[in-house]
Amino acid sequence: MGIPVMKRCCCLELKWGALIAALVDWGLAGTLVGMTNYAYLAAAMWYVAVAVHVAHVVGCILVVASVFVPNKKLVMVYLITGIIRILLDIAFVIYLCIEFFENLLVAIIIGIIGLILAVYFWYVIFSWFKKLGGSAPVDI
Repeated sequence: MGIPVMKRCCCLELKWGALIAALVDWGLAGTLVGMTNYAYLAAAMWYVAVAVHVAHVVGCILVVASVFVPNKKLVMVYLITGIIRILLDIAFVIYLCIEFFENLLVAIIIGIIGLILAVYFWYVIFSWFKKLGGSAPVDI
């Protein structure tokens, strides 16, 4: 069975949807790296978060390259770093809820919206991976 895949993304061909998702996610991941506040996180968590987001930016660049040079191996970096990033973002939102709920309600809401976007973008790129020749065909 497996995860069902998309055939189109927002009325666009999946290729262009993957390109748009990678570019927007590239901006979000880069922005989060720049906005990470060292004061709120323990040192080890901060370094891990920055490293994962930088690796994810590289994955976004490789997805953009895969749109123009169709190669499923380029997309795998994004899929792996995307899952790790989503798990880290979930941990960060939980941390914000526990530690700073009254003071950072806007940050929590933005974190949840970013998490939802990250999951959607991962799903679009996963569908693109399947279309490029992943382990199951997309046109079933």
